[in-house]
Amino acid sequence: RTRPRLVRTRSSVARLALPSAAQRGPAARRSARKGARGSMGDAHGTPTTNDEDQARAAALRADAQQVTSAATSDALDAFDAVDVRSGTYKYVLINASAPGSAARKVLLRSGPGGYHVEVATPTVEALKSAGLLSEIPGGGRIARDDAAKTISIFGFSYGFGKGDHALAAELCRGAFPGYEVTWTDDGY
Repeated sequence: RTRPRLVRTRSSVARLALPSAAQRGPAARRSARKGARGSMGDAHGTPTTNDEDQARAAALRADAQQVTSAATSDALDAFDAVDVRSGTYKYVLINASAPGSAARKVLLRSGPGGYHVEVATPTVEALKSAGLLSEIPGGGRIARDDAAKTISIFGFSYGFGKGDHALAAELCRGAFPGYEVTWTDDGY
């Protein structure tokens, strides 16, 4: 049996590492799979995902690659790289590009929504309207505390996968100078 151990994250914050479901045995793996299907909520009792959300995320991914008019790389400049609301919300990373151009921009978006697809949809639709392509490589959760001047990035998205938290942290450091920005691959 594997025991919890104290480890340090990239942010140099000590945390307790619990054994994974695989390390705990077959019953824990079944329970983890059941949770991944969305039968359980998060720590706050809100839904994490369901089959409809999975389908909407897949449809948004496909739709993000369809544009009706080509845009120039200058159209990317109209989109701020970071839009992170104060509070704790789901976040998504969105890779935006102009068709036929090497110009690319990574966008970080967070805000209210029961599912990550609800956070991504307005930006993907705006990019598409501007003739830009987009891809959603992943997401997670982000907590912005303006009083403490901290931003914490963690978790994952069932619909899009785990975002690159290191990249999200780098984007936040650029957009929020003076804030302490940390990230971890743990938690939901």
